[in-house]
This record gives sequence, C-alpha cells and structure tokens, in this order.
Amino acid sequence: MPTAVIMPKFEMAQETGKVATWLKAEGDAVRKGEAILEVETDKVNLEVEAMADGILMGISARPGDVVPIGQTIAYLLKPGETLPEASATQQPLRPPAGQPAVDSARPAPSTTGEAAHGISASPLAARLAESLGVDVASIKGSGPRGQVTREDVEAYVAAQALSTAGNEEAQGTVRAVPAARRVARELGVDLRTVVGTGPEGRIQSEDVRTHFEGTATGAKAAASAAEPVSTQPEPPPALAAFPGSPAVRRLVPLTNIRRTIAERMTASVREAPQFTVSLDADMTRALAIVEDLRANAAAASATAVASASTSGGQPRVTLTTLLIKASAWALYQHPEANAAYQDGQIAEWDEVNVGVATAIEAGLIVPVIRQADRLGMREIAARLGDLTMRARENRLKIEDLQGGTFTVSNLGMFGIDQFTAILNPPQAAILAVGRVAKRAVVTADDRVEVRPVTTLTLTADHRVLDGATAARFLATLQRVLEHPGLLLE
Repeated sequence: MPTAVIMPKFEMAQETGKVATWLKAEGDAVRKGEAILEVETDKVNLEVEAMADGILMGISARPGDVVPIGQTIAYLLKPGETLPEASATQQPLRPPAGQPAVDSARPAPSTTGEAAHGISASPLAARLAESLGVDVASIKGSGPRGQVTREDVEAYVAAQALSTAGNEEAQGTVRAVPAARRVARELGVDLRTVVGTGPEGRIQSEDVRTHFEGTATGAKAAASAAEPVSTQPEPPPALAAFPGSPAVRRLVPLTNIRRTIAERMTASVREAPQFTVSLDADMTRALAIVEDLRANAAAASATAVASASTSGGQPRVTLTTLLIKASAWALYQHPEANAAYQDGQIAEWDEVNVGVATAIEAGLIVPVIRQADRLGMREIAARLGDLTMRARENRLKIEDLQGGTFTVSNLGMFGIDQFTAILNPPQAAILAVGRVAKRAVVTADDRVEVRPVTTLTLTADHRVLDGATAARFLATLQRVLEHPGLLLE
C-alpha cells in the first residue's frame, strides 16, 4: 500500500500548514528519514522526513499552498505499487530528475489509446506519461497486445529514479546543512563547487555565501575587463516611497522566516490585548547556586576523567537554566498562567513546557523544554545545551518546537537592562529578563547594600490573566529566584 505524505501538525492551535519548497521532485527515489519537503512554521522552516522508502509520486501541493492539517499531499510508492485512483489523474507538479519540463501548451494525448510513434497506450497511461515528460515508445507494455498501462509508466519512472539515485550514491552525496541548501537554492549555487568548513567537511550557509560572493566578484571583474568603460554616470538610487525621505540605500527582501515572524507578531499584537508587569529580583543567591552547580560539575568531570570512567563533561548550568526551572516552578504554583485563549474559553495545559527564545542566523526561534517542572537543573542544562547547538546548526526537529506553554526571553547577555516581549501565540504569558547588574538595595533592616539585581517583565494576555493574577505569578517567580532553595523542596 502506498505511504501517504500528509501535512503534519506543528503547533497546538495549528489548523493549516504552508508548503515552503519540495526538496525532492516527482519521481525521485527517497529513503526513510530523508527530508522531502520544507513546511513553514511561525518561526522557522522545518523539514518533513519520509516515513518509508519509495518513489515520490502524486505531489498535489505546490510551494506557497496552504494545506489543512492531515491532508495527503503526496505518496511514496514501492516497486509494483500504484497511486490510489483518486490521485492517479492528478497532474504532477514537477517532472522526475533529468527529464525536461512539460510544455503546458502542448495538446493532450489522444484518448483513443494510440500514443505517439504508433505505440498503444491506455488513455490514463498516455496522460501520465505526458505529464512526466516520458516517451511511451521507450516503455514496454504489459497490457493486452503490448498496450502500455499506467502501472508500466509508474514502474518505468521508478526504475529511472532508482538508477539515478544509485549513480548519485556511487559518486557520493554533498554534505550540507539544511540552511546551506536553502541559501544555495536562493543564490543559484551548485553545492558540488562549494568547500565546506563544518564538521566532517559539511557545508554551512556561510560557506555558500562566501563562495557566491567570490564567484560574483570574479565574474564582475571579468565582465568589467571585457566591456568598454562607460562615460555615462550611474543612475541615482531609487527614491524612497515616502515624501521627504532620503534616497533608499538598498531594499532587503524578507526571507520566509522573517516574513512569517512579521505576520505572527503583528497578529499577536492585533488579536491579544497585552499588558506588562515588572519586578526587580535580588540575584545574590541565584548566582551563588549557579556557581556551586558549575563547580560541582567541574569537580565531577575531573574525577571521572582521572578514573577513566568517561571522556565527557557535565552539562553547563547557566542563569538561563535557573530561569527556566524557576519559571516552571512558578507556573506549577499558578496554573492559570500556564494557559491559552481558545475559542472563547481558557485552556489550562496539563504540562509545563517552557520555550526559550533563541537567536539564530535566520531569525528568532523558540525550542521547547518539555515538562520542565519535573526536571532537575542539570537535566534542563543538558536539554538546553542540545537544543541550542542543534538550533544554530539548523538541525532541530519538528517536535523540538512544538507544545510550548510559556516562553522565557533572556537578553541580559547583550547588556539590556529591561525590555518588553511580545506574546508567542497561543501562549498567555512570556517572561523578559534583563542583565544582572550591581544596584543599591535597601535591606530588611534598612541598610543600603550593593547587590546583583535583574528586572523581570511579564507580558500577559488580558483575556486570560488579570493584573492581580500576573502580579502574583511574578511575585512567586521573584521569591524563588531570591530563595532558590525552594526549588529543592
């Protein structure tokens, strides 16, 4: 039975998905686990992997199409399998690799059953061959009196695709991260000509840009040397679209990710009435416990290496690690903040899944640490380290970005004192954390001391949380950061 490729669900409130691009063409041979298409999410393009080995056929969704969740958009066929009847007559979107594109203006084949060159073919087989750019004269028919059937066309295409795949495998495949492949497609760069600087020679997106710039510079220099020098002045830059504005230096087209971020953030502000509350937190004890955990981890690693029991180190505990744990603890105490507004109702989630805003080359994404309230500090540190590394290498999986119920955004490492974050739909709250800086603090006995302090700012959906509820949550978070021993109870 053919394996259906369906539009997967990425987010809790998601109803549709948008096809960004197909990584494999109609008729290509693919292996289980191999990426076959990219789907746009709210923050990043994610790759959809093949669920089985087979030949990609029956593609029914073009790049840019918005498709309902669960709808079949293609099939994976094994040898001898054919497309379901409902999909057999669908016009494939692209011909198989190595085949020329079909001229849509060319008349459809005759429905009398006689194909070109006097070769007999069923009407369905003729239409399928036409759409795939295949000459039926090269196909041996298995039907009555040698007639070419639909199954014969599909088997021929599959055999050609497998042969092509075998040749590619024999020559060795190009090792490149998904981001590099996208950049290469955008710039028209052949990855086979690019030298990779990543692990095991894997091509990074920056390698593609460097190669492109070098090639473009060389081509421009050669063209300049070949062409006579013009005495005409260069045209002035385009004028800005707004009266009185200076000339436009350049126009930067939005990437798919940047465009999606713009759309989602605009929708967030437009649809959700958002408000903020802020508190300062004395981080003296929080910093101390982070340093203690680091020291203990370093000592454990040194002991392990000395005893030759392991060659690996302990996960690095950071202030962000503590912020995630403390936020999860506070959310457990205030389940009303671990919620979302849905269809006129408030949905309180049964898991505390904390997302961490992470900056990557393409933009901002939010990988999720699931059930953070049930994890220890070192477990959170290990998961955060893994997610951050894979995010920067663009190796995150769909499930890594799904299911977040709350988000932490820490810009303290950039020297930011305080900022306001925009809600990450459908979540009802997001925490913005500034840098830890030395400030004068009045103690309980009215003494003035210099302490490390940070500002916590909570943005909340007023449809879900009132000011008093948000204030109580933030006060609980402040308390646990100032008394982190509560996390051990």
